[in-house]
Amino acid sequence: MDCTQYSFNSLPFTSLFKNYIQQQDDILQFFSCNPLSDHDLDNKINSFEFKGDRSLTVKLLSEYNQQFDAPPQTLNNIEKLADNNTLAVVTGQQLTLYGGPLFTIYKILRTITLSSEWEKKYNRKIIPVFWLADEDHDVEEISKIGIPQTDELEELLFNTSSDKSLMAADIILNSSFDEFRSQVKNALSETDFTPDLWKILNNCYAEGVRVDRAFGKFILHLFGKYGLVLAGSRDVNIKRHLKTPLMHSVKEREQIEKSLRNTTKKLEENGYHGQVYIQKSNLFYINPAGERIRIEYEDKRWKTDDGKKSWDNTQLLEEIEQNTEKFSPNVFLRPLLQDCLLPTLSYVAGPGEIAYYAQMKNLYTIFGLEMPVISPRFSATIIESGIDRIMDKLPFSIEEYNNRIEDLESEYIKSTEQFDLEKLFNEWKEEIETITNKHQQEISRIDSTLEGSVGKAESVFFTELDKLKGKSYRSLKEQEKIQLNRIHKIKNSLFPNGNLQEREISLIYIMNKYGLDIWDQMLVKMQDEKADTHKILHL
Repeated sequence: MDCTQYSFNSLPFTSLFKNYIQQQDDILQFFSCNPLSDHDLDNKINSFEFKGDRSLTVKLLSEYNQQFDAPPQTLNNIEKLADNNTLAVVTGQQLTLYGGPLFTIYKILRTITLSSEWEKKYNRKIIPVFWLADEDHDVEEISKIGIPQTDELEELLFNTSSDKSLMAADIILNSSFDEFRSQVKNALSETDFTPDLWKILNNCYAEGVRVDRAFGKFILHLFGKYGLVLAGSRDVNIKRHLKTPLMHSVKEREQIEKSLRNTTKKLEENGYHGQVYIQKSNLFYINPAGERIRIEYEDKRWKTDDGKKSWDNTQLLEEIEQNTEKFSPNVFLRPLLQDCLLPTLSYVAGPGEIAYYAQMKNLYTIFGLEMPVISPRFSATIIESGIDRIMDKLPFSIEEYNNRIEDLESEYIKSTEQFDLEKLFNEWKEEIETITNKHQQEISRIDSTLEGSVGKAESVFFTELDKLKGKSYRSLKEQEKIQLNRIHKIKNSLFPNGNLQEREISLIYIMNKYGLDIWDQMLVKMQDEKADTHKILHL
């Protein structure tokens, strides 16, 4: 495996993310620390103070991780959190089937390497933590898996038949999951690694198991040996421990909304965008059916979207106090709960997460917390050996494969023509125009009413020439069919569905093809890599 660097500038990332990586002041002002500045990091780690209850955090996380068959390395790292010297590097992701797309792996790899790097550099105990977004209810998004085929990405969707308001964590894998499992098996080619891979997957994603348990167990199977710790707020005991920030979001509702709107406006004035739409409330209510219902604030009252629950401030605070587990945070409130539970030195974020963290800086002050260092995750494109070989025979750079396939084909035909077809047909038309103009005068002398017919004859000839030019291009395409098929294949591998590979291709596709230890190999290769460039990984 070789790892080379590639600039983010030529790839389809937002200007906010690119400017953050380039350490531009107009975006860094929205964060507490420049993640790529040694000076900023030194100051941050030396001044960091965790105000939470460490002993309770240890107790809660120990109980939480045991349900995922946590290995000794994970449990040992949890115990280290009792020490005031211990800090955490955290990342997170919504729950997915079979581990989700590749960027989940890149998040975890960066979290582990960053923890190790900073532990050595600062002589502090720093542990990697993966936060399960176990209160997300985007069931459809987590149910999709992408498996590359020869000419396209095959997308498989597990039909949960669940209400869209139901949290993904609560979905229980039943007999209908067998059909989805069979589809995934059929989509994956049989390799030497396939039997062992399915032993792991079937052990984690077994019938009768909840999605959160399955996902967490799979993640720990892959990375528990590195001491990765799991956390999440769906757990009843953890949620009850975190009732204070939930209640604070009610008490400081007006100040929170004002802060978010002002920061988002300032972002927009600087040419960026607000990643998350601002609401007057940052809470959801979990009803008896397990549905996660948005809570709105209007006319000094809090109401669920379905109209079944309503509170004034005092009533809502009392219910959160008594039934904390019935309330759930939105995207802004979730990181604050995380940092009340954990001594979060840094959060390893993807481009979209960096964008919504840019809206949040002042919220940390409102909640009496420190904004962690927002560190970019690894971003990478895997180039398989078969793709590597044929890329050398084509004239395109990596980012050009994100262009339309029609444009790539045309550009390739132009680059390989023995003569310039466009020039040939343009000169042909010019010659016809010259001849037509010459003979038009002669026809006019014979009969002036026939002058228009001359123009029509020329137009018909031009139309036929355009048809001939199209046929000529198609003939060239047929002659270059092998190369054009290669272009299709490379584009499908590097930018499946016209998107970055890391967002579309399932991580189990790589495991099935290259071995169950592929992430261990990648971790070794990327141990000393920074996250300031896109990585090209040659397998």
